[in-house]
Amino acid sequence: MTDAQHTGTGGVTAPPVVYLPVDTDANGQVTDFRMIKLGDGRVALLGYTALDRFIDAWGEHQSWLLFETRRIDEIQQAKPFDLKLLDVAVPEHFRPGPPQQVTT
Repeated sequence: MTDAQHTGTGGVTAPPVVYLPVDTDANGQVTDFRMIKLGDGRVALLGYTALDRFIDAWGEHQSWLLFETRRIDEIQQAKPFDLKLLDVAVPEHFRPGPPQQVTT
């Protein structure tokens, strides 16, 4: 992840947990991790160090999961991505709107 705390040796230490954007089913169970395809074709996993940063980036209607960064490789194995980004803004067209009410 970028923008993380720096160690004294010049390396980067990831935060212990991040908020990740996810898709959920009608019961609130996680069905997928949301990723963004960048203009150069790479796929990015976006993580956020605080819930307010997540909401600022994705809006209040995006589902999230608090995830341990030491387990990010599990996501990589299940749904490959090219890079990890931390605390970045998300273009409006990627943000979900309010849930739609189903009428019969």
